[in-house]
Amino acid sequence: MSLIKSEGDNSMVAVIEERKRGFWLTAFLVLMVIANALSVFNYFLNPDMVITAFPNISLGLVYLLGGVCLLNVFLAIGIWMWKKRAIYGFYIVVIFGLLINLYIGVGLIGSLSGLIGGIILFLVTKKKMQYFV
Repeated sequence: MSLIKSEGDNSMVAVIEERKRGFWLTAFLVLMVIANALSVFNYFLNPDMVITAFPNISLGLVYLLGGVCLLNVFLAIGIWMWKKRAIYGFYIVVIFGLLINLYIGVGLIGSLSGLIGGIILFLVTKKKMQYFV
């Protein structure tokens, strides 16, 4: 898909510019889909392992986190399809993850490290936001 831009002072020259995801955004989205899909299976098929690692977490919260990972897969697909709402949805999930990590006792530094995904997404999309609808 392409966007038409008008350039120049008074000229009516139209330049067709293709949307290009770029290497880093593509790599981030592929990693996001793979990591979250694997996490979905881990949360739903092996919740006892998560509960053993984080004793403060309930079974219901484990399943909720599995659902959030599944949502992340769909958000990554939405970002791939140039949907701005998917970017904002991912930011909301990052904040949710920070709060859950604090709640289950991961600690402040560990919880703040969960913000890295949101920072990476911001950095790889900031110059491309005009392409997202």
